[in-house]
Amino acid sequence: MEAPALGLRALHAAFKEGSLAVPDYVRALNDRIALLEPVIQAFEWFEPARAMAEAEERSGGILKDLPLYGVPVGVKDIIATRGIPTRMGSRIFASHVPGRSAGLVRRFEALGGLVMAKTVTTEFAFRHPGKTRNPWNPAHTPGGSSSGSAAAVAAGFVPVAIGTQTLGSVIRPAAFCGVVGYKPSFGAISRDGVYPFSKSLDHVGVFARSVEDASWFGACLMGQDPRDEATGIRAGMRSLAVPLAALGHAPRLAVVRTPKWANATEGQRANFTEAVATLKDAGALARDVPLPRPFNEAWSVVGAIMDYEAARGFASLESRHRLQLSAPLVQLLDRGKRITPEQHAGNLARRDEYRRWFDGLFDGCDAIVTIPAAGEAPEGLANTGDATFCSLWTLAGLPAITMPSGRGSRGLPLGFQVVGRYREDERALQVAAWCETVLGVRMGLAGG
Repeated sequence: MEAPALGLRALHAAFKEGSLAVPDYVRALNDRIALLEPVIQAFEWFEPARAMAEAEERSGGILKDLPLYGVPVGVKDIIATRGIPTRMGSRIFASHVPGRSAGLVRRFEALGGLVMAKTVTTEFAFRHPGKTRNPWNPAHTPGGSSSGSAAAVAAGFVPVAIGTQTLGSVIRPAAFCGVVGYKPSFGAISRDGVYPFSKSLDHVGVFARSVEDASWFGACLMGQDPRDEATGIRAGMRSLAVPLAALGHAPRLAVVRTPKWANATEGQRANFTEAVATLKDAGALARDVPLPRPFNEAWSVVGAIMDYEAARGFASLESRHRLQLSAPLVQLLDRGKRITPEQHAGNLARRDEYRRWFDGLFDGCDAIVTIPAAGEAPEGLANTGDATFCSLWTLAGLPAITMPSGRGSRGLPLGFQVVGRYREDERALQVAAWCETVLGVRMGLAGG
């Protein structure tokens, strides 16, 4: 297998046993990036010489025992990186170079990883798209807002990358680009140094090319951080980079199509139905679970929470730079200003009700399975896709994993999503790994 196609765990083993040197690996990535990046445009910032210098610094010695020794990471460009531009997808921050890295960046660097590149984000991780194209077909969107992170992993520019999700910004681009996306439970990974959008909804997530790699990398980033109070609620979640244990039995699955099922394409619906049948043939106990009527309002609730919190969080920036913000973002901020504190408190209470209902559901199943997106990535770059099939799980703060499950009629990837119980990420990942093995879909690297 060529070096850029190696997954995180395989790469870790190769480095540790000495069959591959970090500089040789990074050099191979640089060559691939030079060939494909002019078309894919996954990176907001990238300096090949700096990447090589970082690789040389990590050559040999006791560092080989670190769980991320020598691993190049793509970092979404709303995450602060000391001495490296962090532009938030906005011209307002075109010259911004932080003096301090985000907590999660310091964490993976301490574990041996290196910042390979800053990946393209939509404007402030909202809707206004960046320049990135889908690596399977550059005429199509890679999804958003973590556009560059998903595309970079799919194209073999990096083995893993970091993104964020407020509605669907990890899961949807992962599905569109044919990679694994993992959004942990709310509070699992510190948001210190991540530009905020909605304090109740913002999650940090990861991209990889297998569930086990996503599990390993995500665990490396987890841990309590006094700079992010949300990390104090993550008791009972795994936080060590250890191999993911096998599930040990065929899982009990709740098949949830949600009230938005009709919004999915025929191809996506058929792919999901076929995937569920395959899992049942392998021994999974799968039952359809309709959501109660109160869930019909969930998409309005999550939108109102996001609008309210963004309007307050962006108030200072908007007062100075409103004319430099995109029209969709300005419209969202104006909506949020019309929501009262009392209405917001009511919406948060509804969120807690939804979470409690899901908690009861998980008493009788190991995981929910559902779709991650409406279908294949839309054509064109103006629309990064619909978050409808991700936002409910984000609202409840549940761990979610998407994996490739086939291709649609246009040859672009389709995905399959596994959702777990709040704060029980390991079980969700075990179920996802079982499904990944049974479905057996391997996309390879985009771009040849």
